Amino acid sequence: MAAQFRHIPAAKHHGPRTDEESLSWVREGVSGNKMAGVLWMVVLSAVLPMISRADDRPNFVFFVADDLGIGDVGCFGNDTLRTPNIDRIAANGAKLTQHLAAAAVCTPSRSAFLTGRLPVRFGMAGTDRPLAYIFLAAPSGLPRSEVTFPQMAKDHGYQTALIGKWHLGLNCKWVGDHCHHPNKFGFDYFYGFPGSNAPECDPDNVTAGATGKFAADRIYTRFRVWEVALSVFLGLLALKYFRYVQWKTVIVFSVVGWSTVICTYAFWANGRQFNCVMMRDDDVIEQPYDVSTMTPRMTLEATRFLEERKAKKEPFLLEVSYWNAHTALLPYKEFRGKSRHGLYGDTVEEMDWSIGVVMATLERLGLTNNTFVYFTSDNGAHMEIGDAGGWNGKYKGSKGQGGSEGGIRMPTLVQWPRKIKPGTVVTEATSQMDIFPTLAEILKAPLPQDRVMDGRNILPLLGGAKKPSPHDFLFHYCGDRLHAVRYRPRKGKVTWKAHYASYNWEPGTTRCGVDRLVCFCDVPFVTWNDPPLLYDVTNDPTEDRPISADSNPKYREVLDVIMKAVAEHRQNLTEVPNQFRIPLFFPRPWLQPCCNFPYCNCQEKVDLSPLKITAQ
Repeated sequence: MAAQFRHIPAAKHHGPRTDEESLSWVREGVSGNKMAGVLWMVVLSAVLPMISRADDRPNFVFFVADDLGIGDVGCFGNDTLRTPNIDRIAANGAKLTQHLAAAAVCTPSRSAFLTGRLPVRFGMAGTDRPLAYIFLAAPSGLPRSEVTFPQMAKDHGYQTALIGKWHLGLNCKWVGDHCHHPNKFGFDYFYGFPGSNAPECDPDNVTAGATGKFAADRIYTRFRVWEVALSVFLGLLALKYFRYVQWKTVIVFSVVGWSTVICTYAFWANGRQFNCVMMRDDDVIEQPYDVSTMTPRMTLEATRFLEERKAKKEPFLLEVSYWNAHTALLPYKEFRGKSRHGLYGDTVEEMDWSIGVVMATLERLGLTNNTFVYFTSDNGAHMEIGDAGGWNGKYKGSKGQGGSEGGIRMPTLVQWPRKIKPGTVVTEATSQMDIFPTLAEILKAPLPQDRVMDGRNILPLLGGAKKPSPHDFLFHYCGDRLHAVRYRPRKGKVTWKAHYASYNWEPGTTRCGVDRLVCFCDVPFVTWNDPPLLYDVTNDPTEDRPISADSNPKYREVLDVIMKAVAEHRQNLTEVPNQFRIPLFFPRPWLQPCCNFPYCNCQEKVDLSPLKITAQ
């Protein structure tokens, strides 16, 4: 066989051969040995398509902003914030004008993005209160049974990294088990914060806007755990008085109850120390972290990851998950006072700078043409915190309002020069859950068959196909309550939206008020509609004109179809453990990450000079 292989003629040109040319080349070289020729043809017929597909596979870079409104980005209509690098992605690729988050708060939204599934299917939808993961020392988090698209990419030979925010849990039974850690869900490398950037992470508490003293004085009093503990204690005393229980029972339950109160208050009142934690893989490297240096450090890590992948010629999937522009608002010193919108605008422009550095690195390394770049936000701007929050453009509603366009319609862009034409605009309804099946299509990977996948492949739409959304229906949840439903008939051009809940905004506004921080999902924050209010969001995207039987003859027909779909959807939901139930909500001291026990205090030293940081 080796002797025959040496007589194979050289290629007649230097370009890549087609599969047919390669097979012809083999036939000529092995003509003296028919069996060898047949064998080579069989082997190469199987291998060459696989090699071709491997060469066609792109790299992936995902930029995920935090609490960024669709009205905060230049290419979506903002002319007072400078976002040239984000806008350049739109110019070089596709702009998705009706791209929707599966929830209007961080934790459920991010879990849906990674899994391609509605959070209510695996217990991550939240409840009316709480809506998101709060304590690092709580045992709740993304269930290990879930499959993520980073895991799929890793299984197909990609090196994967998450740089920045996780917010999907950390530990289960002890501080080092890291059962909810990003490394357990497909990320080979993690550099960032397992929780979230919150107002408490500001050491001076001056950038939290209307949130004030976030932890101990406001949120804690909403749950009033101390009132519950006191009521239980008094009830036990009454039972003891009537001789229904023994003193031992009173003492045990009182100790447990008050320990829960004291522990919870301690974690809330010292949130910066306990929750503002930076990690590199399994190690805590900074506690509490310095928010002001976070974006430059993340940017440096991202560029190093790309350079290492290029040097090793490895395909990669990189997610850069920013804290920008979630309070606490502490941009790096070079960006402060440079925008026209205070610290909020400064943080948005800082993020745009970072994205520019990462994109320039791709270009410098010759990776741009075959890299799938995706930019989005986890949920809408937080209007309730005034100047510390962003803008949702013409769309009503805010962060936390899972049925409102302002809470879930995201500024989203996709660039892939090899497949997506510059200036493409996708107006059909799409979802962040679509990323999983779209990547599966690109990688020719099978989707999980043992679960319901809510995402759909949107590659044809990104390629410019003039066709309806792949979604007949999109179900919009607030916590575990269904607030609205989108319906896209296969015929026509109209997308309908039925609102089962309306938000009780402050008069003259589309926010719930600065004294509330966020709209919750049930009364008194919402009013339930029976029948639901119906809107044509194609021609009335601001939802100013509800459809009625008198104004549109299709009213009853459309509403009947939606209500039937809702009934079928609810039948297809299975009961799963709720990751936000009260027993999992409270922090456990033995789950608290700590870099320097018992002080839990350390600082990472990083040389940022290679970045040459300058504001726009």
